[in-house]
Amino acid sequence: MVIMAKRIQEIDFNSAQCHIGKSSSHKGMPTIRCVCGSKILVVPDLKAMDRAIENHVAQHKHTNDDLEKLSEFLTEQVLIVASQSRI
Repeated sequence: MVIMAKRIQEIDFNSAQCHIGKSSSHKGMPTIRCVCGSKILVVPDLKAMDRAIENHVAQHKHTNDDLEKLSEFLTEQVLIVASQSRI
């Protein structure tokens, strides 16, 4: 569990930095980054955002990660990005 907490602190979820110099169909749109390195697009639809987080957390079932804490971490990142940008 300590390893996950350390990894979380190292995550950079700033959407502007994630897309610099990279081609993407969602270029310029806000994203969050999971502890596994995957990017998740932040959308203004609360139900869709919740589904996206649930679907991604489900992919972590085979790991030793605490799925509830991971879900909380991703939700927190969405709230931070949403409060800093216009989505």
